[in-house]
Amino acid sequence: MIKKQAGDKDREGILGTLTRFGRGKVSPPSAGNDGKPYVPPSRKNRKSFTTWQDETALKQLRAISHETGKSQQMLIAEALNLLLTKYGKRTVAT
Repeated sequence: MIKKQAGDKDREGILGTLTRFGRGKVSPPSAGNDGKPYVPPSRKNRKSFTTWQDETALKQLRAISHETGKSQQMLIAEALNLLLTKYGKRTVAT
């Protein structure tokens, strides 16, 4: 049998209070009149993609973001534009 520590009781109370309000679930935004799901204006005409990178590279990306005050998304767009330039393509990433 595992004994509960004093902090466990506080944690259970806090979690219970937080999950009571929404049962821990967030409803997606409702569809518009056209039946299409809501897309924030900042994401219209954009697509996402995922890559697997070494943890060290991601730490460096976070550090550069912190040092420059630029978002990681802005830095990745900058890197994509440098790659496009290298291969003679038009820079289009924003």
